[in-house]
Amino acid sequence: MGAAIDFYFDFSSAYAYIAQARLDEFERRHGVRFQMRPFSLGAVFKALGSAPPDPTTPRGRYIYNDVGRCARQYGLALNWPSQFPFNSIPAARAFYAISETDPDGASDFAKAAFAYAYGEGGDLADKAAILRLAADAGEDVAAAAAGLDGEPAKAALKAATQAALERGVFGSPTFLVGDEMFWGADRLDQLGQWLERGGW
Repeated sequence: MGAAIDFYFDFSSAYAYIAQARLDEFERRHGVRFQMRPFSLGAVFKALGSAPPDPTTPRGRYIYNDVGRCARQYGLALNWPSQFPFNSIPAARAFYAISETDPDGASDFAKAAFAYAYGEGGDLADKAAILRLAADAGEDVAAAAAGLDGEPAKAALKAATQAALERGVFGSPTFLVGDEMFWGADRLDQLGQWLERGGW
C-alpha cells in the first residue's frame, strides 16, 4: 500500500457521506490508504467565524439539491436525518474510542454510521444507536460505551480538531497528502489524477 491520505471529516457532513462511499475503490485503484480523522466541524466554524449552510438561502438550497444529485450519481441511498444538522460529537468520540484497540473496526464503524445517518435517516446523536452500530461492527459494546464518554476519546477528538485547524482545514470532507489539500467530495477525481501524475 502506498501513500497515506488523511481524510478529515465530520459525521454531520453530507458530502463526507458521498466521499467515504468511494474510498475503498479509490484505494484499490491508486494503491493508497486513507487515514480517517473525524473532527468537530462546529469547532472549526467557530474558530474561523464560519457557519453551516442555511437551507433557506440560495446556497443552502443548492447544496441540498446537489447532495441528492451526487447520491444518485454514485447509487447511494439518501434519506436526510430528521434532525439536521445533528450533533456529531458522540459518533466521533465513539470512533476514537474504538480506534484505541481496533483501528480497522473504527473504520467499519464510521462507514456504518454514515449509512445509518444518511442511508436510513438515523440519529447519530443517539448514543443507544451508536452502540448498536458498534455492536454490528463486531465491537465490544461495554467497552465502546465506557470509551464513548472517556477522557481518551474526548482528547483524541480535540486533538484531531486542533490538528485540522493547524493544517488549514475549513470544511468537510478534506483530503491531505502531506501539505497538499483537496476539499470536497468532488475533488476525489482530481486527487486521483494528481497522484497518478506525481503532482502538477
